[in-house]
This record gives sequence, C-alpha cells and structure tokens, in this order.
Amino acid sequence: MSNDIDDRLLALFAEAHETLPSAEFMQSFLARMEQARRRQSIWRIALVVALGAIAAWIMPSVLSGTAALMQVLGEQSRPYGTLLISPVGWGVSMLIAFLVLLRTGALRRK
Repeated sequence: MSNDIDDRLLALFAEAHETLPSAEFMQSFLARMEQARRRQSIWRIALVVALGAIAAWIMPSVLSGTAALMQVLGEQSRPYGTLLISPVGWGVSMLIAFLVLLRTGALRRK
C-alpha cells in the first residue's frame, strides 16, 4: 500500500479550504483498513475451507447416487444404443442442437 499523498486529494482539500488530516489519524485509518482487509481475507479462506470440507463429506453419497442413476439409465437405453451411434442418430442430434441454438437466440446477429 502506498503512503504517497494523491495530488487530486490535495486539490480537493484545497478547494474545500480544509487542512489534511493529521498523520496520526491517517496512520490509524490505514491500520484499520489493513486490519479489515486481513479479517476479510481470513473470513474468505475459512469459508473456502468450510465449503471444501462439506463437499468432501457429501461427495461419497453424491457419487454413489450418480452411479446408481447412470446404471439405471444405461439399462434403459440399451435398445437405443445402436441408434445413438448411427448416422441417423447423429443427424437427429444435430437437428435438436440446431433447434436449441435457434430457441436460445445464440445464432442471432447482434
């Protein structure tokens, strides 16, 4: 952090016919600002650590649920597997993707 006095700040104080705050005031003000920044940084780090711990705690259940869902979906889609990898399946997929892009407005010119 720089302790240099800003020229614009000096001009504003001169226009208001006020004197600059004392050096003790500026030192205490800068110390309070630094302390607030430090406290905010510690709070952010603690929040990230807490969220990481919560994510690590619930991850096994999320993964097992996802695996079970994928197994069910895989069993249900076996008859359609060859259709998905055929040229007709690719064509239908591309048509659906094109319609989605039209619907969302991604193809509009700005």
